[in-house]
Amino acid sequence: MKTKKLLVFALCLVASVAFSQTDPFEGRPTSPGADVASDKENVPVKKESFTSKLERYKSEGFKVAVVLSSGPVTTKPQPVQTGSTSLIKQITLEGNLPSMENDIKPLVENFTATMNETFSTDVFEIVDMKTIPYKEVKIGKVDDWGSTKYKMVITYSASPEYDYNLSAGKYSASLSINLNVTGLEYVNEKGAVKIKYPIRVGNLGFYKSEAYETETDPAFKTIEELHTVVNPPLGAALLTELQKEQDGEMPKFLAKRKK
Repeated sequence: MKTKKLLVFALCLVASVAFSQTDPFEGRPTSPGADVASDKENVPVKKESFTSKLERYKSEGFKVAVVLSSGPVTTKPQPVQTGSTSLIKQITLEGNLPSMENDIKPLVENFTATMNETFSTDVFEIVDMKTIPYKEVKIGKVDDWGSTKYKMVITYSASPEYDYNLSAGKYSASLSINLNVTGLEYVNEKGAVKIKYPIRVGNLGFYKSEAYETETDPAFKTIEELHTVVNPPLGAALLTELQKEQDGEMPKFLAKRKK
């Protein structure tokens, strides 16, 4: 049981960790502001469908928070040949690239609007984590969603990563981005706030840029050097590719929620 509680705690911190790579709680309040506060209990209903849950949220004044989680761009460990083809060791390029958060934001806005439109509601809202309070518990600081009107939290995750590898005598590199969502619901049971999982994992697409390839060891030391030669599309061009992915996956994602 203790292991399960620690897992739940780790999942609850996902959005906060991405929100700030240093201290995710810096500058945030320890009590909810009037615009987000709610002391009304979220009492679960047995065998409640996702659609019915949203209808109940609407009637009780609850909201669904949509939080963007997108950290710095990193690299997977780089296999580097040393001495002979049979000797491979794993290393990681130095540094990282800034978060692509600004590139991803329009996707989150589109996702939120689609959820509201599909379920004929307005309970889905993009949330700035700076407005969400935190509290101190035995194992550290945690997000205090239970004191807010946001009784469900959907984390929209974008994970940009460079895949740099050596295979069959060729070095290759490309940028990949995974899009997915996870949802937690904060409910009141037996005098305590508990966590449920209305959305465990929802895939919203996978993008991979064109690959850079060479048979000569480029001897990259930093991710910035790798980024220069891969030169993936950014800004509007990247957004177009990612939106195509999301548009293709949303019908399946929505169909599961409508069951």
